[in-house]
Formats: sequence, structure tokens, C-alpha cells
Amino acid sequence: MPSDTGFKHPDVRLEVSGALYGGWTKISVRRALDQVAGTFDLEVTERWPGQESIRPIAQGAPCRVLVDGTPVITGYVDEVAASYDATSHAVAIRGRDKTADIVDCCPPSTQLPGGDIATVARKLCAPFGIKVVAQASGKSGASFKSNEGDTVFEMLEQLARAQAVLLTTDGAGNLVITRAGQGRAGAALELGQNILRCQASLSMRERFSDYTVRGQSAGSDLWGGESAAHPKGTARDPRVPRFRPLTVVAEQQAEGGNAGQRAQWEANVRYGKGQTITYTVAGWYAGQHLWTPNTLVQIRDAFVGLSDTWLITGVTWRMDQDGWLSELTVNPREAYDTTPLAPRRKKQKDDGDWNKGTD
Repeated sequence: MPSDTGFKHPDVRLEVSGALYGGWTKISVRRALDQVAGTFDLEVTERWPGQESIRPIAQGAPCRVLVDGTPVITGYVDEVAASYDATSHAVAIRGRDKTADIVDCCPPSTQLPGGDIATVARKLCAPFGIKVVAQASGKSGASFKSNEGDTVFEMLEQLARAQAVLLTTDGAGNLVITRAGQGRAGAALELGQNILRCQASLSMRERFSDYTVRGQSAGSDLWGGESAAHPKGTARDPRVPRFRPLTVVAEQQAEGGNAGQRAQWEANVRYGKGQTITYTVAGWYAGQHLWTPNTLVQIRDAFVGLSDTWLITGVTWRMDQDGWLSELTVNPREAYDTTPLAPRRKKQKDDGDWNKGTD
């Protein structure tokens, strides 16, 4: 086990059929906004402390990963891997949230009713026993037919993009429909204080200056003619310094307003995901609460020239030979918003800030 780092060591348990398993030698648990099913990977000795007999864990078993009694994953055991030799033996348990079933599985081909994404999600998730928690809603869309072979999540992701909402999970195995920045972290990220490591990727590669979304829409008494047949929406990224146009075909029927929102979403996501930083900090807690995705965090990092509030988009809680660590992926909040992007800040004469020159 890692030596004491001065931080509280969480009590991490795997709950299966009412039994609690501990004694981990290695832990990795991840939740992220771009990963609708959280994952866990736990390595243990085959006989757990305080238990006299070996109690194997079955693949497919319902389970929960608890951190100090709070569930961070509620789902199923995907895989049990065992290894041993003359001097040692170990078992690795890997699994995912309940929402993994909508990532993996396809619904019957069907015509889905129109409405907001929560209505459609509840219909599609009900057969899997997955509850839908709607913290945000989008504009109601037209009915659409699923494509053969599309998974439930692929279908819902199309609606999420069109309605500018996020699909994530909450540790209790629910599908959560939300928007960015639903809380604030209990601590800042600060160079020279709690930041142990940093990996920054600031890229212009997948970004464009002008976005056009085109699609087709069924007409109505109030919506018809050329606008209905060929709805179009546009958006700009003023931070791209040269002419780089991109046309996107809408995934579903769209009206002009929805196409414009979809275009702005495309511009924002490509900007935000091109500005990705991963920070490693000691411990799993930000103040009194775990570091958690979809929370805003103040960052003060002079090396990358960043003094701003960004969004935590992914968290990996780890324990291994390096100790108890949290890996935090952060992006600008605009990556998950539909607010028009602001022009980039002008670089000052004596400005050594390499981040401002690349955004």
C-alpha cells in the first residue's frame, strides 16, 4: 500500500450482493462528461481482510463502488481476471455504470415520438431499468426513426447535440440530462500549491472559422417552402485567425433555429476540446467533497498562462504505488455551451503567455 501522503485515505469498497470487499492494492475509477458510463478497475488479493473464505465475484453481478460510503459507480461487474504464481495471487475486478447497457445495446428499430430529449430517453431507457434525471431540457424535436444498428446512446447523443444538452451519469446508475457547470469545486488548482503534474494540449487542428449546419425538415402550416426543405444555421469562431469553413449535415430533422444552435454547439465543442489540460493532484477530495466532473474550478497556473475558471470534464480517482491521486481533465466551459464565442484577447507586447497566442 502507498505510504501516508498527509491526506485522508478514502475507504473504498466494492459492494456485491450485500457483501463489502476492500483490501485493494490498486484502484482506478473514472467519470467524465464525454463518458456516459463511469468505469472502475480494482485489483485485490483473493482473500479479503476479515474474511475467512475465498468468495469469488461473478462477472455480470450488480455492484456499487463506494467511497467513504458514497456510491460513485452503480452498475455491473464486466470482467474478473485472476492470476497467480508460486508466491502470490491476485484478482482484478472491472466494471461500469448501469448506463453501459445503453452504450452497448441497440433498441428495436422504431419510430420515436417527437418531444424533448427527456421524453425520448425515458422511453428508450425503460427496458434497461435505467432512470432518467432531467436537470435541463432542450427544444422539442420532430419524430424520427432510428437507424438499424444504432445503439441507444448513439440515438440519444444525436438528440443531445441538436438540443444542446449533455448526457452523463451521477454515480447512482442514472442517465442525467444536464448542462455545463452545475456546481463549483471545493478547492482551486494552483501551481506551487496542490498541482503535482500538468499535461496541456492546445490545438487548432480540428477547429474552423465558419460553421454551417444543413438539414431537412418536415414542413407545417407555419414552416414551409425553401426554409423547410433546406434549413441552415451558421456560427463563427472568431478565435480562428484564418478562413477555414466547415459544413455539417444535421443528424436529424431540424428547423432554422435548431440548425443555428447546432452550428454554435459545433463551434464551441471544437474550440473547447482543443484546449485540454490534465492536472494531477494529491488526494481525492477538494475540501469536503470528492473532485467531481461538471464542476467549475478556479485555475491559477502561470506556466501555461492560465488564470481563469474552467470546467472539470473528467476525473480519475487513482491509488497505486504513487499514492492516492486525482487526475482532473479541464476544458473551457464553452466546450459544452451554446453561447457565441468571444474574440480572443489581444497579446500584450511583453506577454509571454503561450496560451493566449493559441486560443
